[in-house]
Amino acid sequence: MEQWTDLLIERLETAYRARFDREAALVFLNDAYQEYLLLRTQQDTPFNEEQKEILLHFMETRDLFIRQLVDRYPSNYADVEQKIRQLKADCHTDETVAAGSFNMHLHPAF
Repeated sequence: MEQWTDLLIERLETAYRARFDREAALVFLNDAYQEYLLLRTQQDTPFNEEQKEILLHFMETRDLFIRQLVDRYPSNYADVEQKIRQLKADCHTDETVAAGSFNMHLHPAF
C-alpha cells in the first residue's frame, strides 16, 4: 500500500508543480486517479480504516485541485498545497519522509 500511496502523492506533487499549465496538471491528476483505480481493483485484502482515510483524503485533494484548475479565476492554490502536505504526513510518520523534498517557493500572495 505504501508504494501506491507514494505514487499517488508523487502525481499530486507533480501536478502541483505544473499548476500554471492547466492541461499538464490535469494529465498528472488523471494519472493519479488511474493509480487510485488500480489500487482499488487490485487490492487483495480489504482496506483498513487508516488506508480508507488516506484514499478519502487523496480524492478530496484531487477534487479540490481540479476545481481550482478549471476555475477561470482561481483564488490560490495554498489550500491544495496544505492538503498535499497533510496527505503526505498521513502516509508517512517518518519525519525525514514527511518533510520530503516537496518545498514550495510561492510568492507571498499565494
